[in-house]
Amino acid sequence: MIKSLVALAILSVASTPVMAQTAPEPAQPTATPQMIKKQVCEMSEADSYSRLGIHKVCHTVEVPAPQTGGQNAQGGQQTPAPAPQQGN
Repeated sequence: MIKSLVALAILSVASTPVMAQTAPEPAQPTATPQMIKKQVCEMSEADSYSRLGIHKVCHTVEVPAPQTGGQNAQGGQQTPAPAPQQGN
C-alpha cells in the first residue's frame, strides 16, 4: 500500500507542471501590403528582314498598391471641382 501511495504522490508531483503549461499564442501575422495586378507591355522591333514588324509582349505583374494615407497623389492638395456653366 505504501508503494502505491508513493507512486501516486510522484505522479501527481510530475503531472502538475505539465498541466500548468499553456499553449503558446500563435504568432501575429505580419501586415502585408495590398497587392494590385498591373499589365506591363513591351514593344520590341523585330529585325528589318521580318515581315511581321513590331512585336508586342504583355504580361501581368503584382505590385504594391499605392498608400493613400488620407492624402491625394498630388502632394495632398485637392483639385477644385469645375464651375458649372452659365448660359442660354
